[in-house]
Amino acid sequence: MKPFERPSQPLALVVDDDPVVRAVVSQSLVRAGLRVREADCAEQVLEWVKDERPDIVLLDVVLPGMSGFDACRRLRSTANFRHVPILMLTSLDDVESINRAYEAGATDFIGKPINWAVLPHRVRYMLRASETFGALVENQAMLYDAQRIARLGSWSWDFRTGANEWSDETFSVLGYAPGEVAPGMDALIQRVHPSHRDAALGYVRALGAGERAAEASYRLELPDGQIRHVRVHSDLRMSDDGDVIGALGTLQDITESKLSEERIHRLAFYDGLTTLPNRRLFMENVAQALNRARRHNRAASVLSLDLDNFKRINDTLGHSAGDRLLEAVAVRLRDGLRAYDEVAYGEGALGIARLGGDEFCILLNDINQFDDAAKVAARIVRSFAQSIVIGDNELFITASVGIAVFPNDGEDPETLLKNADAAMYHAKSQGRNNYQFYGRAMNARASEKLAMEAQLRKAIERNEFEIHLQPKLDLRSDRIAGAEALIRWRHPERGMVLPGDFIPLAEQGGLIVPIGEWVLQAACQQSMTWLQAGLPPTPVAVNISGLHFRHRTLLSTVAKVVENTGLPPQLLELELTESILMEDMAATLATLRSLKGMGLRLSIDDFGTGYSSLAYLKRFPLDALKVDRSFVKDMSAAADDTAIPSAIIAMAHSLKLEVVAEGVETQEQMAFLKERGCEYAQGYFIGRPMAPKQLTAMLERSAKSAPN
Repeated sequence: MKPFERPSQPLALVVDDDPVVRAVVSQSLVRAGLRVREADCAEQVLEWVKDERPDIVLLDVVLPGMSGFDACRRLRSTANFRHVPILMLTSLDDVESINRAYEAGATDFIGKPINWAVLPHRVRYMLRASETFGALVENQAMLYDAQRIARLGSWSWDFRTGANEWSDETFSVLGYAPGEVAPGMDALIQRVHPSHRDAALGYVRALGAGERAAEASYRLELPDGQIRHVRVHSDLRMSDDGDVIGALGTLQDITESKLSEERIHRLAFYDGLTTLPNRRLFMENVAQALNRARRHNRAASVLSLDLDNFKRINDTLGHSAGDRLLEAVAVRLRDGLRAYDEVAYGEGALGIARLGGDEFCILLNDINQFDDAAKVAARIVRSFAQSIVIGDNELFITASVGIAVFPNDGEDPETLLKNADAAMYHAKSQGRNNYQFYGRAMNARASEKLAMEAQLRKAIERNEFEIHLQPKLDLRSDRIAGAEALIRWRHPERGMVLPGDFIPLAEQGGLIVPIGEWVLQAACQQSMTWLQAGLPPTPVAVNISGLHFRHRTLLSTVAKVVENTGLPPQLLELELTESILMEDMAATLATLRSLKGMGLRLSIDDFGTGYSSLAYLKRFPLDALKVDRSFVKDMSAAADDTAIPSAIIAMAHSLKLEVVAEGVETQEQMAFLKERGCEYAQGYFIGRPMAPKQLTAMLERSAKSAPN
């Protein structure tokens, strides 16, 4: 049953020591539709009401033992009896007795002898009044709970007397204990944060002058330093004559919603890792800066910054270390630019943003000349000269910076940022760790690069690739013993495009894997064609890029190509650079063993230019290493020029590896390599990369000249 909800038959408790009076009263109430329970003394009543509460009590004043006055007082002290109507039955008609009844908590009294016609009406009236009062109490309790839950306080202000009234929740929202201060506008203003106090005073003055004040929000500062946000709503009270006589309103604590708004704003406009503005906020800031620059005929600049070789740190130390590095870079940029920065975009923000990954941008507002941007860029580059410590690792990182200046390099944020990015990539192409300004020629090269990438994506389906093959000579028999497959792109407009012009683009654009698969297929098919033509088995070597080597499909692709072409696996050799082998050596070793398990040959390409560890080379299942052309090219009769090739050949043989010398261009070089026991040689002296038809003819001649 809900609080104050009456049963269909209210329960009346009749307390009188006269059994005749009890019987007559009870009979009268039953006829009126009530249930009745009787008691002959106060002690019996007090014991009985512990378990059941009546809807009304008819209580005689004169009782044996405890008097009716004392019993009424005891009942009123019981929590669930505070609002139950108590009707005193008394033959006393003096004023003192009547006052005692009301002081004891009686709701009303009726004299003896009792008017039996009036009694039922009196009882029903008191029950209706009790029910109405109970509903009012319940509604007030619900309103209080609702205000407490909503952190909503109410207040009123009487302009005629100056009196103010606050609800308990108003005291609570303002951080006062009830009764701690007299309610009033002065006590409210004391809690308003200094930054909002003038606005709050203006609101109060306008209200006091009888002006309707709109809803307003203010920041509060409590004595313990706690910050709260409140929303004030008010309305004027009017007299019957239309005069303004006061105001009333509400005061709501909106701190949680304010904090939620701030969190949402931060998620929308700030980078979660570095707390710097993100791309969205940065572009808005740039737009504002350009508008100011136009109005005042000034310049502005956008700097695009990218960390050099950040991926290597991510790959070797993990993404967690990479995140810590990005946080440290953000701090370094803040500290380095704080002295320069003249415009703050929001509280605690600088003209620096993180656009994603390791890309940062800086907005220089209201600069005087291009040199200002150069000075800032130089300061940024120099700031990375000091190492950054992440955990137990001391990291040395550099940055490449591109500069675009408004209005010369763009008149809108998107163009300015795009051109700053182009300048940054130009800085990387100039050796990294420097800054470059944007130029029109640079933009043209970037556009050309994009167009070439789009054409490269269509080159496979248009069958524009072809392989050229460079012969490999066996120095022990002077016969062609194999070939290296090299891709060429026969562009419909540019003609023959060499790998150095499009392979880096393929790696950046994610095309290197399908291109690598095409080379594998073409090389294996060519070797199988020679075999089917009756020529001696001719191994073919294919260079594998680092991205392709680490791709999850490498093993399945190689197995599928060998199976589809029918090529004996020992006639396929995969060439890998030192840098590929030394990345994630545990995974590299597992992949190499899987490839070796297929029966393939494996060799290390461009040996001597990387940073191989001999201890790891011993563990890798390699068949050969290729001496880089830079060591072969410089060979002469001088002992110093031959020391490195000699050492590499000796070391390879100690590891039971065959040696292939690249870049052989003279008879003298070939003679030296033979003398040192080098097994194979490649170079222009033996043969340039050539079309399959040409190499086929060379293989046929070699086969005919072979001794029977």
